[in-house]
Amino acid sequence: MTNPSLRPADPTFLGVPHRDIAAVNAGDFAVFGAGHGTPYPADDDIAYALDTGSADAPAAIRRGAVQSSSNLDHWDYDLGGPLFGDGPVRLVDCGDVETTPEDGAGNRAGIEAATAALVARGAVPVLLGGDDSVPIPFHRGFAEVGPLAILQIDAHIDWRDSIGGERDGYSSTMRRASELPFVRSIVQVGARGVGSARRQEVEAAAAWGARILPADVFRRDGVEAVLRALPEELPVLIALDLDAFDPSLVPAVNAPTPGGPLFPEIATLVRHVAATRPVLGLSVVELMPRLDVTGVSAMVAARFVLNVVGAMVRRGG
Repeated sequence: MTNPSLRPADPTFLGVPHRDIAAVNAGDFAVFGAGHGTPYPADDDIAYALDTGSADAPAAIRRGAVQSSSNLDHWDYDLGGPLFGDGPVRLVDCGDVETTPEDGAGNRAGIEAATAALVARGAVPVLLGGDDSVPIPFHRGFAEVGPLAILQIDAHIDWRDSIGGERDGYSSTMRRASELPFVRSIVQVGARGVGSARRQEVEAAAAWGARILPADVFRRDGVEAVLRALPEELPVLIALDLDAFDPSLVPAVNAPTPGGPLFPEIATLVRHVAATRPVLGLSVVELMPRLDVTGVSAMVAARFVLNVVGAMVRRGG
């Protein structure tokens, strides 16, 4: 397999070294970014922008991690110890896939190729997006792994088959995932309010077998309900859309929706998942940096990544 060349990031995530994909080692947590996925047509009848404002999100999330970059050996109270415990730092930053807002096919090819190359090297890919179409090729990059489950944490279920003739846009992320033969389970947490889903999308998700735990159900039944929904025998991909968080905490997203969980609830969820299931990779998308006046939304995104990585280290993943 040819290892694609990515554009180095400055700063890197947590200030860790840049590493070309060809030099990534098995067991590394390999961060990479992709600013664009698949745009919707620039049609006046479609209320979706060509560029959703998330192109600079990978750089913003890296900046959001800066406050932790000099403190990797300090006590992290989310994790009960330093991020990597007493072991070596196994986090690298591979840079960014070259993307443009107009070239959906090229963007998808680059994201899938980078993901597949990291998977082939035995790394754990950590994708920083970009809008919520970016995870579509990310998921496709795990084709050689075998059966897996996807845990989506999102205010929306993303089961539209197409919008304006585009089938790979950010309203179709889980619909496209459901078509991958190696995806055997989809659990969706945090749905609320009104999104792009209509009755037929809700029924399609149910017919496929997706387990949808809306925000109020997750608040009532907690982490154990999610763990019961995830098959014990399957490794997991975690897909976070930042609008899953309540907008009082994370306001800088494309579709802020009141009534969402706060950071302790989602962080506790992912730490429990990572402690009980192999996590193959994760994606974090939908940050809109121009709206992130205080930088708190990017900081939350970075903290989410650290919680997953820290929990995986403690499990030995």
